[in-house]
Amino acid sequence: MSDELPRIVLRSVQVRYIAPDGQRTLCPLDAAGAIAFEECLPARHIPHRKNQQHTPAWHWSSTTNRMVVYESYLESVWMTLLDFDPQVISYSSQPMLLDGVDNLGAWKAYPDLFVRRLDGTGTLVEVKNPEKIADAKVQLTARRVAACAAAAGWGYDLLGAPPHQQTAINVLHLAGYRREMVGVAQYRDRLLALAADPVRFGDLVGFFEDDQVARAVAAHLCWTQELEVDLSEPLEDTTVVRAAR
Repeated sequence: MSDELPRIVLRSVQVRYIAPDGQRTLCPLDAAGAIAFEECLPARHIPHRKNQQHTPAWHWSSTTNRMVVYESYLESVWMTLLDFDPQVISYSSQPMLLDGVDNLGAWKAYPDLFVRRLDGTGTLVEVKNPEKIADAKVQLTARRVAACAAAAGWGYDLLGAPPHQQTAINVLHLAGYRREMVGVAQYRDRLLALAADPVRFGDLVGFFEDDQVARAVAAHLCWTQELEVDLSEPLEDTTVVRAAR
C-alpha cells in the first residue's frame, strides 16, 4: 500500500455479520477477534445485473466442503489457491460489514474473504482488479480495513493477480482432480510406492494397465500434495514427481 496516503486513526468501528444460524449480529471491533468469521454467512448480497463487468458465481471449496460465493473470476482463482494451501483450514466470503469512523470521516467496507489458518490466526483478504489496485480510493479502503484487522488481531492481504502465474495455472488444472475418487485405493498406494524415488509423471502412470485412471489418481495426489511436484514449470509427462517425504 502506498505510503503517500494519510495515516488512519480508528475512532469507532462496528462489525456487522450474519452468524451460521442466520442471526444478524453487531459487535464492536475489539470483540471481533473471538468470532469464527470463517463460519459466518455472507453479510452482503452480490448483485447480478445484465452486462455487468464482474462474473459472480459459486465456488465449491474442497477445504470447507461447501459452496462459497464470489464476485469475480479472480476471486475464484484465489479461492482455489486457498484450497490448495495446507495451512488454510477454512474461509468465508463477504464475512462482515465494517462500519467505521476514523480521523478522515465515516466509511463502510465489506472485505472479500476471511481466512482461518492451521495455527488459529485469521486474515482479512481483499481481491482487487490488478489495474485498479493502485487507485487512491482502493488504497484508502485497504488502509482502513488493514487498520481494523490489526486492531482485531488478524492479518490483512490486498491481492491482485497471483504473483506466480504458472503456479496458479497448474493449481487450477489440478483442482479439476481435487475430489476424492472412489474405488481406487489400489492405485493410490501403488502410485506412492512407485514414486518413492523421483520419476517422470508419464512413466509413473505408464506402469498401470488403465493409465487414464492412474493419471487421474496421480493428479489428485498432486492436488493433495501427497505427490511433490514443481508447480513453477508447466505440468507435462516429463514433469518429475515423488512421494512427499
